[in-house]
Amino acid sequence: MSNVVHLHKPPQKIAHYLRVGFREHVLADRMRTEGRLSQFGFVFDACNVPAQKELMREVAADGHELILDTNVAEQSAPGRYSGSVSRTPGAKADRPLGLEDCRPISNAGGITEPIARFAVENGFHSVLSPSHYLGGDQVRWLEIDLRNCEALRVALDAAGGAGIRIYHELILSNAQLKDAGFVARVVEQLRSLPLEALWLRISGFGGDATGAGVDKAAQAILRFHGLGIPIVMDRVGGLPAYALTSFGVASGYANGLKGKDRFDTSGWLKSSGRGGGGNETSVFISGLDRRVTRSELKELFDHSTTARSIFGCRDTSCCGSVESMLREPEAHHLTEQRKTLADLSAIPELLRGEQFLDKNLGAERKKAERSLKLKNASDDFRKLSGKAATRLARMEKALEQTMERLGKIDFAPEATLPTNVVRRTARIDGGGHR
Repeated sequence: MSNVVHLHKPPQKIAHYLRVGFREHVLADRMRTEGRLSQFGFVFDACNVPAQKELMREVAADGHELILDTNVAEQSAPGRYSGSVSRTPGAKADRPLGLEDCRPISNAGGITEPIARFAVENGFHSVLSPSHYLGGDQVRWLEIDLRNCEALRVALDAAGGAGIRIYHELILSNAQLKDAGFVARVVEQLRSLPLEALWLRISGFGGDATGAGVDKAAQAILRFHGLGIPIVMDRVGGLPAYALTSFGVASGYANGLKGKDRFDTSGWLKSSGRGGGGNETSVFISGLDRRVTRSELKELFDHSTTARSIFGCRDTSCCGSVESMLREPEAHHLTEQRKTLADLSAIPELLRGEQFLDKNLGAERKKAERSLKLKNASDDFRKLSGKAATRLARMEKALEQTMERLGKIDFAPEATLPTNVVRRTARIDGGGHR
């Protein structure tokens, strides 16, 4: 029997959730077999589940949380309902979902019963309750979303999913997030709902946010702390995600592979959606807090040993060489995030903000400033590094003030794994986790 006595609670861990997008399960499964996937939980879009069941079984068996995104927001947006989203159970192939399609029937029925059955049948531990983008006149969806959160609990219990958690996602405009009166009204309405965490997806806010943008978001998100539940920032990455979680404003964040760390609804309300592009593979450069194309970074590395020293990965537990970094950019980025979050999570809450400013933001700012002196960089890279250096310097100054204004706040509650998440301890027959 252990006789170790903990005089203080261990520091809260920062939760990281990974969104697995369309056709990304092959890459994700390969990284899983290489030991690269160590995220807290994984978010799967309902429209992609049929093709991703094998990956879901494996990450669940490894002890990770499976979270269902119902894609109701996309199904209801004129600019997003077509394509893969139209294959989601309950979606309309020829039109977006309307108010009547989503309205709960007698506090049950409607869209929530098929969602509940789908979640139970596919072994999900948690569900993002069906919600919609609320910006502008879309705020009319709010009441329906709140009632569907209640209806989903009833439907899950009836379908045999009493142990499945509900996370409510608010999909807001930046203006709504900063509207103190609006947020106060929403918080009061959320208090009575059967939710165990709040997810925030903010249009126009993400990994490319400025220091001023992060500061304003931090002050606004604090208004949700009165709910007393974990707060997860969705579609956010990079230094903004580390800042909000290190300061205790948020419990964790969710982002995706291949640059999905920003949310934008600019095309959502148009009559037709835009097809996906075939963009060149990019590499996230932590020293710039930006992505650059793989060919551009390779050219830079080929002509500058100093650039290799500044931005190349020489960590033998990650890439070990710039060649490996260029070959597996997403594995590199995930490993960097894992190490950064582990280091920050090990720091006591009262010291975590200072650690982030000094060891993370300050160090990245210095790398960006060093890159300004590279002699063999292209004009485009010089412009990119110049903008990055300016942004990071301003962010450092802004967030120093943010931390001072926040003071010793109570951290947002720690995000924890659901009790129905079980790690594989022996060979599993039948190829799945139950």
